[in-house]
Amino acid sequence: MIQPIRNQVLVKPFPSDEFSEGGLLIPESARKASNKVKVVAVGKGTKARPMTLLEGQTAFRVKDWGTEILIDGELHFIMEQSAILATA
Repeated sequence: MIQPIRNQVLVKPFPSDEFSEGGLLIPESARKASNKVKVVAVGKGTKARPMTLLEGQTAFRVKDWGTEILIDGELHFIMEQSAILATA
């Protein structure tokens, strides 16, 4: 498993919606990664910026932020903890 360092987090997006708010089917090729994510792993933080996220939390990330990586064929993102806007 990948272990983030310092204030980095590894997140996995939830599946994108298949339908638009108006009920139209969105083709798979046009779907973007969801901003709703599950925190998979967290770094240890630093003294100046301690880590506040926990593994397993559901969170919302800044749109289009993070470095995309594939783990076992599934899309994940590595990003700064500060790119997480809220937890649920």
